[in-house]
Amino acid sequence: MRVVFRLFYALLLLAIFFVGAWFSFEKAIVGRSVTVPDLTGKTVTEAIGIAHDIGLRVEEEAKRARSDEKIPKDHVLAQTPEAGSLAKPSQILHVIVSLGPAQLKTPDLEGLPPRAAALKLSQQSLQLGTLSWYRDAGAKVGIVAQEPEPEATTAKNASVEVLTNRGVPEVRYVMPDLVGKDAERMRAKLEASGFRVGSARYESYEGIASNTILKQFPPAGYPIGSREVVSLTVSRAAEPVPPVAR
Repeated sequence: MRVVFRLFYALLLLAIFFVGAWFSFEKAIVGRSVTVPDLTGKTVTEAIGIAHDIGLRVEEEAKRARSDEKIPKDHVLAQTPEAGSLAKPSQILHVIVSLGPAQLKTPDLEGLPPRAAALKLSQQSLQLGTLSWYRDAGAKVGIVAQEPEPEATTAKNASVEVLTNRGVPEVRYVMPDLVGKDAERMRAKLEASGFRVGSARYESYEGIASNTILKQFPPAGYPIGSREVVSLTVSRAAEPVPPVAR
C-alpha cells in the first residue's frame, strides 16, 4: 500500500510539473502581444517614449546609421521588427537612425570654362548655377570665383554659382560679299585675318568658272566674330556628258 501511495504521489508531482511547464510555455508563446508602432521619422527620444508606453524597449544600432535624402538627421530611418507586426512585452525594437542628406564637398572650379565646370559638378551630383562673366585681357581666362567656395560642405543636387573671365573682348566684323570671287584667294585672305573657313561644298554650275564662290554663310552684311566658321559653296568644272550609245 505504501508503494502504491508513493507511486501515486510521484505521478501527482510529475503532473503538476508538466502543467506548470505548459502554462509557462503558453504564457511565453501565446501570451499577450502588442502591435509594433511605426517609429519611422521619429527622434530616438520620441521612439523610446512611444515604445515604453506599450511595454516595449528601443535599442539604437549606431553602427548602421546612414544618410537619407528624406529622413532628417537623428530621426528613425528603419526598424526591426517592422511596424504592424506583433511583439511580446519588453521586446527590444532595433532602430537605425538617419544621418540626414549626404554632405558633399564643393570642387575647385578655378580656371575651368563653364562647360568643363558643369561636367565636373555633375560627376559629383552637383549642378552649375548662375553664370556671371566679365572681360579682362590681363587676367586668366576661365572661372575666377564660385559660391559655395571650394571644399565647402553642400547637399546633393545643390547649385554652384560662378564668375568667369572671358578675356579679350571679341571684335565683330561685317561679313564681306564673297560671291563670284575666287575661293582659294578668299579662303587665304579670311584665314590670314583670323577667321575660320570650313570645308567647302562643291557644285557644278554651267557658265561659271571653276573655284568660284557661289554661296556663303554668314551672308554679306551680317556681323561675324573671329571664332565663327565661314561656310562656302564653290563651283567646279561640269562633268563631261558621256556619249549616248547607239
